[in-house]
Amino acid sequence: MKVQFYKKMFNGEMRDFARIPVTDTKDILETPVRASDVQRFPKEWAEYQKNKDKKVVKKTIHLPGLAEDHRIELELKGIKTVEDLASAKTTVLESMGKIYVTLHEIAKLQVKADEKNNKSKSTSKDTEEKKEE
Repeated sequence: MKVQFYKKMFNGEMRDFARIPVTDTKDILETPVRASDVQRFPKEWAEYQKNKDKKVVKKTIHLPGLAEDHRIELELKGIKTVEDLASAKTTVLESMGKIYVTLHEIAKLQVKADEKNNKSKSTSKDTEEKKEE
């Protein structure tokens, strides 16, 4: 795990924040960026500064029952989308806690439903195109 810098609304204004994993624990310090954070993590800060003004559409996990702290912990493990969660190794999720295994099962069902929905959409488009011909 490594530090993660990001923007977040705080007291009515957008501020730079840092998520810093606490060594040898599952804890994560989430705080407005301090001068000491910039000094401790100069490479990550420089990368954040380079990319922070780019308009990036960030895909995040949206699942029923997913609390913000769980989403953050998944992101720190590199699991950023429902598809990532659905394909994650069960052993990794088990080590994180039972809730993550449950979320894994929900994600697999969501991906399966999305695939089925996308197939039916493409089938209905094909049918409409044939009607037009």
